Amino acid sequence: MSDPDRLAGVTELSAWIASREDDPAERRSPAFAAWHDGDDDDEAPELGVPEPVDEEAARGIALRALGRKAASRQELDRTLERRDVEPDVREAVLDRLERDGLVDDAQLARDLAERLRERKHLGERGIAAELRKRGLDPEVLEASDDDAELRRAIEAAAERRRRMGSLDDDTAERRLAGWLQRRGFGGSTVRIALERTRPRGPRFR
Repeated sequence: MSDPDRLAGVTELSAWIASREDDPAERRSPAFAAWHDGDDDDEAPELGVPEPVDEEAARGIALRALGRKAASRQELDRTLERRDVEPDVREAVLDRLERDGLVDDAQLARDLAERLRERKHLGERGIAAELRKRGLDPEVLEASDDDAELRRAIEAAAERRRRMGSLDDDTAERRLAGWLQRRGFGGSTVRIALERTRPRGPRFR
């Protein structure tokens, strides 16, 4: 379309709009009022109250969550709550998952504790804290082996010391003690681990 033709079209449209605005009957029409006020004909209608999530739908949500990673009953309950599942439906779904063996907090606690010992070198206090974060009861674990915990503390301390070569002895000792305590090792275990991994003889820089 040439510029003169485009200009003529715009002029014609402007004249048509002006004529509609000047027409009293048109001004009284709902369509004109909506257009004149800038309302959008494509505006989405107001949403009503969402349908409640039934048990089968809630079970599907829980199963998808379990497909991503193992979860405790409390974690799944929170997942369902965030999806606006009613408490009685959540309880029914979780009870069913437990009966089916898909949710087993005791076994999950044991598995998680083992991974935290082997991979993270956490002390028993640190393990208990991590379990509680996930809604698991540390009491289901067997009594801790003090010798095994001390070995983990010594291994963790030795590895950490190797990364502190640029620090003076006092600073390295202080930071290492705090690091071991934050990982859940008790005071006596920390003291022994520090002694066993302390450098012998002069340090050269």
